Amino acid sequence: MGNFVILAVVGVIIVFAVRSVIKRGKNGCCGGGECSVDSVKVSDKVEGHYPFKAIISVDDMHCGNCKKKVENALNAISGVWATVDLSSHTAEVRMKEEHSEEELREHINKAGYGVSKVEFSK
Repeated sequence: MGNFVILAVVGVIIVFAVRSVIKRGKNGCCGGGECSVDSVKVSDKVEGHYPFKAIISVDDMHCGNCKKKVENALNAISGVWATVDLSSHTAEVRMKEEHSEEELREHINKAGYGVSKVEFSK
C-alpha cells in the first residue's frame, strides 16, 4: 500500500512537471512569449521633455523578461518613455503628448499582460 501512495505522488509530480514544460515550450518565459527580449531604446531621456505622466498597475509580470516586454510595448509608442518596477508591478509612463488610457491598455494587453489601474498626473 505504501508503495502505491509513493508512486501516485510521483506520478502527480511528473504530470505537473510535463504540463509546465509544455506550457513554456508553447509560450516561453512565464507563459508570455519569447524568453530572450531585445529592448526598444528610448533616445530622449530628459524628463522635462515629457509633460504627461501615467502610473499603470500591470498584472501577470513575474520576471525580468516580463518587465522588458511591458517596457517595449509602451516604448514602441511614439513620444513615450516607460520604465517598469517589477517589485511593485507598475509602469511609469512619461509622454510628450497625452495618450488615452485605452491606447496604453491596448499596448500592454497585446504584449500579453493585464492592466488593473491607470492613474494620470502632470
